[in-house]
Amino acid sequence: MAHQASYRVYRPRRFKDVQGQQRTVDTLREAVRQGRLSHAYLFSGPRGTGKTSVARILAKAVNCENIQVDGDPCLECASCRSIETGQNLDVIEIDAASNRGIDEIRDIRERITHQTAMSRYKVYIIDEVHMLTAEAFNAFLKTLEEPPAHALFVLATTEAHKLPVTVLSRCQRYEFKRLTVPIIRDRLRFVADQEGVKAEPEALELLAEAADGALRDALSLFDQVVAVNRAITVEAVTRAAGMVGQAQMRRLVESLARDIESLVEVLAELRHEGLDEKLILRDLARQLRDILLFRTAGPGLFPQYRRDMLAQIDEFLPQNVEPGWWIDAADQLAQAEGRLRGGFPPDLAVELVCFKIQRGLLVPPPVEPTRATEAMDEPFMSNSPAPKPEAHHPEAKPGLEPEEKSHASDKSFQTVLDIVKRDRPTTFALFEKTTGLVGQDGVLTIHFEFPAHRELMEQGHNREVVDRAIRSVFGSDTEYRFVDGPPAELGSTAKPTPPGPSKEAVREWFGDQATLIGFDQES
Repeated sequence: MAHQASYRVYRPRRFKDVQGQQRTVDTLREAVRQGRLSHAYLFSGPRGTGKTSVARILAKAVNCENIQVDGDPCLECASCRSIETGQNLDVIEIDAASNRGIDEIRDIRERITHQTAMSRYKVYIIDEVHMLTAEAFNAFLKTLEEPPAHALFVLATTEAHKLPVTVLSRCQRYEFKRLTVPIIRDRLRFVADQEGVKAEPEALELLAEAADGALRDALSLFDQVVAVNRAITVEAVTRAAGMVGQAQMRRLVESLARDIESLVEVLAELRHEGLDEKLILRDLARQLRDILLFRTAGPGLFPQYRRDMLAQIDEFLPQNVEPGWWIDAADQLAQAEGRLRGGFPPDLAVELVCFKIQRGLLVPPPVEPTRATEAMDEPFMSNSPAPKPEAHHPEAKPGLEPEEKSHASDKSFQTVLDIVKRDRPTTFALFEKTTGLVGQDGVLTIHFEFPAHRELMEQGHNREVVDRAIRSVFGSDTEYRFVDGPPAELGSTAKPTPPGPSKEAVREWFGDQATLIGFDQES
């Protein structure tokens, strides 16, 4: 006998065996127990979450000869056994993807009036019902609304939004949700124990993540791994799922923080191994998301094997990167995936978005004021690794005169302007006419020539770009504020207005009888 797939062998047989759909299962079980059944049910939700399995359990429950107290089928009576083996004439499963025309619906309408052959209810399970044609739906409406007393319909679909409203209104709808990673992982561990397969805990966790909420997909991937190796390891799961391995991901993220040559080399290796560009983008986006959570929420959110990897990656990444930057980078990866669907060359789409992310990571580190301009002149595609940025506090040195302090602040603030100009020219157009001065309290005050420019800088990406530039130059804990008007405090670079002529000098020139306008009228 041919080997049966694990998702068929370990398909749930009773309501209590169903994983992750507790609310739906409890409602259906109580309806069976009380005999309050509807004539039509609609099961919708992602693939591999148990829609067809629950439909079969419901068919067994409504026809069971020895229904249990909790509403579960007994699995021992003739009706239950015949439904499980597919030999019950009163339970008809129809695949709407291959039987989608009006002729098939007319055949249902003709046969539904016939009495049951061996069970209490005639149950029609129509899978992928959204594939029916518009004409088939129209022919199906009257039968769906008022079927014979012995008939019960269970419709299953992954795309409920494609069903006509007239069909939705005639059904009791149950939404099946994606299964969580812990639920899938525990089920995989149970299957591995039953099959006598050794499995690493990290491999089962990775297998559950790769399933994307579908238990059937997880069991199919489980079979694929076991077919090659009786032991389920992280490496075997990574290879079978076509994912970026842990070592490869570590090198990819490290190359983003180093130089363009190493980045191109890592991407070429991934492409040579045949990894799908879409999976590379998704895995990298998930990795950036994990880095953000690791830094902001702590390592407690991750299993131990993920903590170790994230701790290693975090060591060579800049520490002054703001949380908003990681979110923007993940969003850029999502946009790059959209370009793949539009026919853009996959390898080029991946390289371009990685170059853009790398440019953001290679923000020049804080440097001495005398070298600020030289650092900004260096291209971001440098052959040398980028040094790790360190926090820099713009505190005045002991004995620094006001003029010297203003001069140092001017040079550091010019570096900020250069970074903003490089990262976002449209923001620089608003920020160009500003003056930045560090006061005695260590707070950087940025003076705007025009109030309208200051208001625009307070919004959206403009503020984020400037904030990132300021903190990369002055330090991650720098305090700063925006104000309107030129600086008037000590240390301002604005030239003072030369004093005007005195009244005595004017009268000496024009005579005592001259009328003076613009002077005070004191004698």
